[in-house]
Amino acid sequence: MSVNDGGKGVIFKLGTASKARNYLIIISSLLFLVTCVSLYTNLRKAGAEYEALATMTGRTFFKSIVAMRQWNSDHGGVYVVIDEKAQPNPYLEDPLRDITTVDGMKLTKVNPAYMTRFISQYLEKNEGIELHITSLKPLNPSNKADFWEEEALRKFEKGNSEESGKVLYEGTEFFRYMAPLVTKESCLQCHAKQGYKIGEVRGGISVSFPYSPYKNAITLRDKKIVINHTLFFFIALIIIWILGRRLVNNISQLQESLVRINKLEGILPICSSCKKIRDNKGEWNQLEIYIKDHSEAEFSHGICPQCAEKLYPDYYKPKKNQ
Repeated sequence: MSVNDGGKGVIFKLGTASKARNYLIIISSLLFLVTCVSLYTNLRKAGAEYEALATMTGRTFFKSIVAMRQWNSDHGGVYVVIDEKAQPNPYLEDPLRDITTVDGMKLTKVNPAYMTRFISQYLEKNEGIELHITSLKPLNPSNKADFWEEEALRKFEKGNSEESGKVLYEGTEFFRYMAPLVTKESCLQCHAKQGYKIGEVRGGISVSFPYSPYKNAITLRDKKIVINHTLFFFIALIIIWILGRRLVNNISQLQESLVRINKLEGILPICSSCKKIRDNKGEWNQLEIYIKDHSEAEFSHGICPQCAEKLYPDYYKPKKNQ
């Protein structure tokens, strides 16, 4: 059903309010969908950002160890006092590996690989960070690569610059980072007999540390993201429905007004003699004026035969007799 403007076209369809409600439902559904997509995207982004941060941490440890090794190598190794914490390196073939000072102090040479081992033991004990120097052809059996490191080393030989990822070990999640060690001239003192040449990948250093601090940060951030998206959704939904309900009510009122305007109903006070109608202000108006003011109807004035005969008998009777 529709309300017309006197033949000029449809003013308002009476189903518009119902359609407006349907549009509110559609808009709310779209809001929910957009919020879910945004939530999913932000959660994934947060996880990726913290993994990138963990990778950066591992890379920083690796570069620090490489710098320390290079310093050691540039100085031909360093000597430390032999004690229970620092025993001579059985895999270092150097006639000056062990020396005694003029004061009788016994010293042993620590090369880059051995220093890496000492630092790894210290970090693992005090910080929970494990460093492991490894190779596909290790001199020291304790430097043998595990499965993850072996896969990384093979990728390094194919040109990969680094490897990283999360692993689960004995129920604890760790983050591992590894980058290759490239053979330099100073490395050949110990590794020339293994057939390595300058510029070749001869091994790598892996860095492992607990991922729990990052995971806790991710969990905290995820909670904030979920809370923010939930608040956004419900606040936006409330605003949409408040404004939507106002719009629907206005449409309904407009529809009712249009129907009432285009349909005279109820008891109208009309003069039994002159047929004038009394309006809401108490004024008496001609019938056509009242109808015109309360509807979209338009009038064309004419005269009925009875009135014509009564008002114009001289003119009308001849016409009637013809």
